[in-house]
Amino acid sequence: MKSSFTTREKGEKVENEWEIDLKLPDIGAMATLVATSICAAILGAAEIAYTMMWITSAYERHGKSFFLDLINANDLTWTAEFIVVAGSLLLLSSIVFLTTMFYSLIELNALNKPNKNPRIKIVFIMFIIGLILLFLALTSALILRYM
Repeated sequence: MKSSFTTREKGEKVENEWEIDLKLPDIGAMATLVATSICAAILGAAEIAYTMMWITSAYERHGKSFFLDLINANDLTWTAEFIVVAGSLLLLSSIVFLTTMFYSLIELNALNKPNKNPRIKIVFIMFIIGLILLFLALTSALILRYM
């Protein structure tokens, strides 16, 4: 804690007489980065788990022939097409979310350095790209399901 208390001498003008520099980081940016990081981690992990549930349930339903359908791209069944399209979009979205989490933690660590402004816009853009990919994955899943 730095205190810049000065005394007045004859006719001298004193500015910032009681100035205290606490050197606190931006609390709002810290809260935003932590919340974004936690949400991105939860969404990314949930998408990976959801995709693995799809693959496991398809394997349980169709047996070993399901994996042959995934390998043979010429003759995809509905289930294999569903897993390839929607699952790929979900996994891509989870990669974006986990990258967002990693980058927001890096920016959170950088807040301790003096004169360092966090690049929250980049974190938000990455989070929005992940949400758009998630929306596309769920929309494609609905379209493939009811076609």
